[in-house]
Amino acid sequence: MWSVSRATCMSPPNVEGLHAPLTLSDGISDEVRELISGAVNRPGKVVVITGAGVSAESGIRTYRGANGMWTDGGQDAMLKATGAFFLQHPRKSWEWYLTRRTEARAAEPNAAHIAIADMGWMLGDRFMLIGQNIDRLHSRAGSPPDGMIELHGHLEGMRCGVGRPGVWPIPEVFDGWTEDDQLTDDHLDLLVCPRCGSLARPHVLWFDEFYDEEHYGFASAQRAVADASLCITAGTSGGVPVAARLAGIAERAGATLIDVNTRDNRLRQIAVRHGGFIEGPASIAMQAIAYTVAQAAVEGNRRPEGIVRG
Repeated sequence: MWSVSRATCMSPPNVEGLHAPLTLSDGISDEVRELISGAVNRPGKVVVITGAGVSAESGIRTYRGANGMWTDGGQDAMLKATGAFFLQHPRKSWEWYLTRRTEARAAEPNAAHIAIADMGWMLGDRFMLIGQNIDRLHSRAGSPPDGMIELHGHLEGMRCGVGRPGVWPIPEVFDGWTEDDQLTDDHLDLLVCPRCGSLARPHVLWFDEFYDEEHYGFASAQRAVADASLCITAGTSGGVPVAARLAGIAERAGATLIDVNTRDNRLRQIAVRHGGFIEGPASIAMQAIAYTVAQAAVEGNRRPEGIVRG
């Protein structure tokens, strides 16, 4: 596996010393490699849009797949992910999200997260990651903060429940929270807006809310895909309409689209019109893509100035 060292590197990756992590028999074709290389060597951004399938390989349940959160929990689970539920049952809502925060913290970034982070540091301001997951595994893998949009928020933050600006970390006292724990009044006193004292809410996008720029970087995401020469969708089926919308913007802008998924899906159908797809797990495919991007960057005289991983 290729992974740029997390120590400071002052020179570009030595592609000649790397071995490609996939062969043709592993599901990535010469045609797809050529599509990626050609797109990297055109002006424009390299954008990666990730979904639940990427984190599934770290043991985090997907939403709509087999044994998914919404599939198993049904309507009850979907209702919990709404502002209406929070207003009616703030304790139950917080207990649910604090439990999910613990589950996310127990997971580890996988090879897909790391390969995407490597691409971010290698390409600098040419790169943008648009993540739909709220588990923060991309951050923990080392993705550069300036090159990442968390489109649905994240489980580590809370913000004012009545709309005052700002996002604050959830207090450490809630580390290790489980579904067997119950919020007391003393706990709720800690989950408040530091500006006005109102009850805080999880920093996540709920089903009965809309995307915006202030909280979720939606306008920035649209600008990124509109400026993309290469748009990769990984582990997302398009069940959440925003992924298909962003991919459609990239397609209309003339970007090459590559879909990475274990099965056929709506985004693959978009990608095949102006690009291609890799059928297989993201943990393998993204390593191959990262290698191909690095090789193209060097061979196309677009050598990155350096990789500095935080």
